[in-house]
Amino acid sequence: MNFQFSDLVSQIIKGLKSYFEKNQIEVNENFYEELMNILNIELSKPFNKQTFTPTQILNDYIKNELKEDLKITPHELGSELNNSLILWGIEKAKYFNDKSI
Repeated sequence: MNFQFSDLVSQIIKGLKSYFEKNQIEVNENFYEELMNILNIELSKPFNKQTFTPTQILNDYIKNELKEDLKITPHELGSELNNSLILWGIEKAKYFNDKSI
């Protein structure tokens, strides 16, 4: 896989910190570390073993930890993340396309 999921994870965390700051939502640093671990575990799997998108993971984690159903979109976390998610999607589509050939 050519895609660097670690960049995607970093951008999710960076965007979420900015989103929380703008919306005056306070969490401790462990919140981000645990989310980063969950994202790394899921996104390091082969594409056919990944069961959730990065955005689903993010929103599920927020809902479980903060008891808030915020439904954060990639757009709210910045254009860098949007671009990385598009690349992730392209890589995932290529993976399944190559498997079907």
